[in-house]
Amino acid sequence: MKILFMFIIAFSIVGITVHYHQSSNKSVSAQKGVLDLSHYNLQKEHPFPLDGEWQFVPGKLVDHSYFAQNNRKPTYIKVPSIWSKNKIEGKNLPVYSSGTYRLVVHTKNGNSVLGIKTSNIRMSNSIYINGKLIGSSGVPKNDTSYIPQNTPYVKYFYSKDTEIELIVHVANFDYASGGGIMEPIYLGSSEGIQVMREKAVAYDLIMIAAFLIIGVYFIGFYIRLRKNKSLLYFSLFSFAVGIYSATHGEKLIYLVASGIPYAIFERLQGLSSDLLGLFLLLFFHHSLRAFSNKRTVKYIVFFGMFLMISMMFPIRINSKLELLHPFYLVIVFLYLVWIQLKAVMKRTLGGTYLMLGSITIIVYFVFNVLNLIGKLSINSLPPFLPYIYLSFLSLYMANLFAATYRKNEEMSIKLLEVDRFKDEFLEKTSHEFRTPLHAIIAILQSMISSPSSTLTKGQTEKVNLAVGSAKRLSNLVNDILDLSKLKRGELVIKKTQVNLYSVTHLLTEMFSYILNKDVILRNEIPKNVSYVYADEDRLRQILYNLVGNAIKHTDQGEIVVSAHKKNDFIHIFIRDTGIGISEQQLEAIFDLYNRGDVSTQNGFGLGLNITKQLVELQGGSIWVESEIGKGSVFTFSVPIALMEGNPNRNASESSYEIPTISVYQTSFPFITGSGKKILVADDDHTNLAVLIEALVPEGYQVIAVDNGNDVLDQLTKHPDISIVLLDIMMPKLSGYEVCKLIRRKYSLSELPILMLTAAVLPEDLVAAFQSGANDFIHKPFDLMELKARVSNLIMIKESAKAATDMEVAFLQAQIKPHFLYNVLNSILSLSYTDVNASRKMITDFAQFLRGSFDFSNTIQLVPLKKELTLVQAYVEIEKVRFTGKIQFHMDDINNIDCLVPPLFLQPIIENAIRHGVTKKVDGGKVSLRIRKVEKTVVFEIEDNGVGMSQERIHEVLTDRSTGGVGIHNISRRLKQYQHTSFSFQSEVNQGTKVVISFPYIDASEKRSHE
Repeated sequence: MKILFMFIIAFSIVGITVHYHQSSNKSVSAQKGVLDLSHYNLQKEHPFPLDGEWQFVPGKLVDHSYFAQNNRKPTYIKVPSIWSKNKIEGKNLPVYSSGTYRLVVHTKNGNSVLGIKTSNIRMSNSIYINGKLIGSSGVPKNDTSYIPQNTPYVKYFYSKDTEIELIVHVANFDYASGGGIMEPIYLGSSEGIQVMREKAVAYDLIMIAAFLIIGVYFIGFYIRLRKNKSLLYFSLFSFAVGIYSATHGEKLIYLVASGIPYAIFERLQGLSSDLLGLFLLLFFHHSLRAFSNKRTVKYIVFFGMFLMISMMFPIRINSKLELLHPFYLVIVFLYLVWIQLKAVMKRTLGGTYLMLGSITIIVYFVFNVLNLIGKLSINSLPPFLPYIYLSFLSLYMANLFAATYRKNEEMSIKLLEVDRFKDEFLEKTSHEFRTPLHAIIAILQSMISSPSSTLTKGQTEKVNLAVGSAKRLSNLVNDILDLSKLKRGELVIKKTQVNLYSVTHLLTEMFSYILNKDVILRNEIPKNVSYVYADEDRLRQILYNLVGNAIKHTDQGEIVVSAHKKNDFIHIFIRDTGIGISEQQLEAIFDLYNRGDVSTQNGFGLGLNITKQLVELQGGSIWVESEIGKGSVFTFSVPIALMEGNPNRNASESSYEIPTISVYQTSFPFITGSGKKILVADDDHTNLAVLIEALVPEGYQVIAVDNGNDVLDQLTKHPDISIVLLDIMMPKLSGYEVCKLIRRKYSLSELPILMLTAAVLPEDLVAAFQSGANDFIHKPFDLMELKARVSNLIMIKESAKAATDMEVAFLQAQIKPHFLYNVLNSILSLSYTDVNASRKMITDFAQFLRGSFDFSNTIQLVPLKKELTLVQAYVEIEKVRFTGKIQFHMDDINNIDCLVPPLFLQPIIENAIRHGVTKKVDGGKVSLRIRKVEKTVVFEIEDNGVGMSQERIHEVLTDRSTGGVGIHNISRRLKQYQHTSFSFQSEVNQGTKVVISFPYIDASEKRSHE
């Protein structure tokens, strides 16, 4: 009933208003082309609408003289109206035409300045007062060459007489419904007309400004609350109303774009009308989803899209659909009223505000329609209805926001309570897990290590898997406990003097192995930077979090770690060229559980919030500067250590399970003991003493050094070192760098390297192995474990060497008796026919035998030239044996001087000759191409012999073949070296191609160290 009552009131207002204007305008109007205003004081009264019967000349644009000379019976037409709705001599006037309107006005105000105001004269017009042109919009003509432009204007003129003759030329050759004077022309005093114009402009400006401000306001809300699409559609609706107001009424858009073509202007008019209906529909659809039908909305949207597309057609076509635009708005408003009625019935929050707002906008729409058809002038009413509508919608949204705020407040209180319970539960559960987890790990380990264990190999693997899983769960428990301690402020920080350069250098080395190839990570912290006073493990964790965060958000460019001293602090910068961080994220980047957090990979999962807490626990602070698309700079400060030098490591690193020992007060390098040589490197002399005490009694000679450069020097002086124990964190050269330098000269099997570190990150393991380490052991380590690892690595080295020696012996054994017999027979035969050739073959044969048996069992790499000499000797022998059947080509290698495995090229060449080209009747060609590619040397051996089938290739590569010279064995030998590759391709009757890639080891550099 309340809703029905509101509708009755609204439409009563419309009816009363229309009746009032109609009755007020009926008192005086033009009759037969004459309007008598002699009783009306234009200087004191409001401007008067020149409505009524105007004299009309169809199809012609005539002047004052025409009416004075023409004796024909005049024709009259009602103003305002569309001329196509009028009949002359029983026929409707044409839609596309021109015409002349004439009105004589009798006034009581002579010798005065008067003014006229136009609103809507379709589509172009010129106005003459007493024979003089005073104003125009467009250029009216009698054909389509006219220029359309329907813009309101105000003009002033001096009236000497009390009789005023108005002649209006009008032309329309575009608009499908016809032309004519569509809205009243007002006549009044200059002051009255000016006030009327200013009032109309003010109304439009207020409308435009109000809706644009509302649009900007709510688009700002939407940017902050992306999920609420209703805010977006309401702001777009407001913008559409603003454009609608700018293209209707006084058409103020011409004030800022006076040169806009009318074709574009007309399309803006239609589009703004359709868009405001479309966006209003979508706003209510998203606001009242429970009551809106998605399919119905889709159909209405499609209808609106059709109308908008039709606006792209020429004016003659789209203007025929003129009435569909208000019809579309009627459909939209009726549907909105329907869903709002349902919302009000269900007592939806704010539903009443929506209904009241809809009533006001419908009333406003009715006024506009009445104005459009000429029943009412909207200029006579202030546009208060849109503001009332905006007020109701604002109240509705304020209601929603208030309810949402209250709900969020209640949820926040509940979440805080739940969060507290969660923390307590996790902490208590973690404490309860700890003891049984340790028991599980201990029991499983005892099952594996017990001498009486009856576990099979498969069962042992499964138990080891269970131990690993239990340890990961134990680490997770420790992480949760640390997080709880941080929240309560109970996390223990063990501060000591820390070499900042070593920490950052190791970190950049570690990350360099997992970086995208398009990203460069640089450490610009100088080696002589001041020591800092911090917890080394926590400092590494902070740096790891920040560098990891930079890597995650940088696809290309660089990440730079730098530092500078400021007062009593070192400021450390992590600068990247990544995607950057928005201002909104910057404000909350260090908040707990923030979405922008990057969790660490060492099991803590702490993120940037915990990084901030760790920095503050060290006595520093952290902040970030960023710009979208340009990258970020994370900066944190750490106190400078009071005393600088080579600091002692944390107690945890030197707390080994052995009797008390004394630190060796001596210079380094330090050599002690006898037996197999072990090179030990650590910048902590206490750790060196521990290692010496542990390894010397085991029958090893220990060479101890405290920096990376000495490691390289000792390897040069002692080429028979069996193993290197290398600490990762050392000054000058880090363990990673030393390891990579060693691997340039020694393979994994030639010289094993065991890495020592207190780091526990999985990335440290990856970096160590990728730099060339054989194994990795954590500090503090169990000495029994250390001894076992050292012993195993030495045994692996010796086993690999023995296997290589056996392989060389195997290859030497490939020189079969029938080969010797055939060569000797060839020499004997040549001695009768060609003594010189016989002598050359004897020389080549001797060189071949010398090369085949001259490899010492201790040599794993030989100069390339030596291997090629053997190849050349073998080829020359075979050329004599198979005269004319073998062609051999080898690249010039003057610029390649490297080391290669012994006897790895000659067997492949032999395979190409014996099983390839000599099997063909006319023989063939074997080529050997050698080239240096960056840090590798590539060998390509290709022949055009008989080739092999895929089945035969499989047999050769899996060592199932018989009678060959060991292609599979060569492939297997190469796998003992890092960064090698072996490719074997062959096709029947096409030939065979073998490609080998081997690390480039400079022979001259190797010789300089021997």
